[in-house]
Amino acid sequence: MILIKTKIKTKLFSVSSYSCNSFICVIRVQIFILSLFFSNSAFANPLDLEQPMTPSPHKLKIGCVLPLSGEGADIGQSVLEGIQLAFNSLNIQDEKSISTLQLVIKDSTGEINSISLLENLAKDEDVVVIIGPLFSKTVIASAKIADKHKLPIFSPTASSKNISGISPYIFRNSLTNQMQGNAIADYSINHLNLRKFAVLYQRDAYGIELENAFEEELKSFGGEIIFSEPFDPEQNDFEPQITAIGGIKDSDLRKLTDEGKPKPELQYEAIFIPAHADRVGLILPELVYYNISDIPILGGNGLNSPDLIRIGGKYSEGVIFVDGFFPSSENPILKEFVERYKVFFSKEPDIHSANSYDAARIILEIIKNGAKNREDVKNGLLNLIDYNGVSGITTIQQSGDSEKTLYFLTVKHGKIVEIK
Repeated sequence: MILIKTKIKTKLFSVSSYSCNSFICVIRVQIFILSLFFSNSAFANPLDLEQPMTPSPHKLKIGCVLPLSGEGADIGQSVLEGIQLAFNSLNIQDEKSISTLQLVIKDSTGEINSISLLENLAKDEDVVVIIGPLFSKTVIASAKIADKHKLPIFSPTASSKNISGISPYIFRNSLTNQMQGNAIADYSINHLNLRKFAVLYQRDAYGIELENAFEEELKSFGGEIIFSEPFDPEQNDFEPQITAIGGIKDSDLRKLTDEGKPKPELQYEAIFIPAHADRVGLILPELVYYNISDIPILGGNGLNSPDLIRIGGKYSEGVIFVDGFFPSSENPILKEFVERYKVFFSKEPDIHSANSYDAARIILEIIKNGAKNREDVKNGLLNLIDYNGVSGITTIQQSGDSEKTLYFLTVKHGKIVEIK
């Protein structure tokens, strides 16, 4: 476990923004709210975002490139709030000071300006790391900039498998489909003692990547996929897929009974459905309609949504799935984070704010431990092992990916709960 002990005093820390005036106002209001909470702290005075602090010869900068307007602005705001909370939390938990530090926030306006903003930040040698961009395609495009300027880029959200190992300077603290597939396969084989599976997967990047990851890991444990049937993301009737994996209508079942024939046995022990909650909520009762019942149903983080229970109703009971964040967890570190986030922002955090909170805290820990330049930060990230954060226990691999402990969840009495 890594304990973060860092303290930032107002004189040493400033936030600057070069985006639209409305964004500056939003940040000022939020920082002011935080300063009210810490009225007896070093953050008692709101930070002036338009007037950077007096330059210091040892100033280090952390850049943030986030979509705070346009497409993805809701995710960008969650990420920003996680970063803000990380910086402000240092004031409580630390006894030492970090060297002069400046947070530079850039609004990529829906990611369309991300590359140009990254290029500009990369030219400033005081910028030792970037938090962001958020979307996988933009992170992939930023690899050339990271390599050219030897600048660590740390995304808290990008999940594409194509990012892994793309550059020695590209890192991410996010839940990937590979991570989920591995975890579900491991749990199925080693905890549920299952070996044979049917798969109904959503025909999109999420469903295909998750299905592939699950199958690859499953086979490494000696498991087997008997059926694998795709369906369209907007599909509402799943009869073709369900009958293909052994579903049978009542009328056909009665016909078999009349002929003295037994009901065909299923050739598998569980069904894995890598899809989103709105589709799975429709699939669950249809499985029962076609006489597939009393069998484990497994899924990924797409099921961690109220839609699963709202649409699937009683048929969602017992479904098992994973996620990288669960705000109702009894984990003490996570409980404290959720409570403080609610105080500061009057809402519950999501996985994006949790991942960005940890990403910012990791960077601050590296700087506190003596990092003075980009290479130091890069090496600090590569050497991160078992960081105990709000998004799980995290180790950064040589590929730049994060390896995390995930939350295993299920539906019990109409509520999503953590599997103990």
